[in-house]
Amino acid sequence: MGEFDDYWARAYRGDPAVPHSDPQRLISTWTGAFALGAAACVHHHVSGLASNINWQDMTMMLDQKRWKKILDKKQQQA
Repeated sequence: MGEFDDYWARAYRGDPAVPHSDPQRLISTWTGAFALGAAACVHHHVSGLASNINWQDMTMMLDQKRWKKILDKKQQQA
């Protein structure tokens, strides 16, 4: 083996001095990375959906409905 192999082979043999060689840490690291990636993906898609809503048109429609109800109520009282 060369010098490079001697340096890096310890990490793959389960050397306790190498932090990522413990199988439990490896699983928890990949689980955390997957969870973080999923959360980032979901947040990206949710924020994209929220930005596609035209808030000005929606508020104008709600305002129009509110005024229509008020005018109908006034006509029924008169």
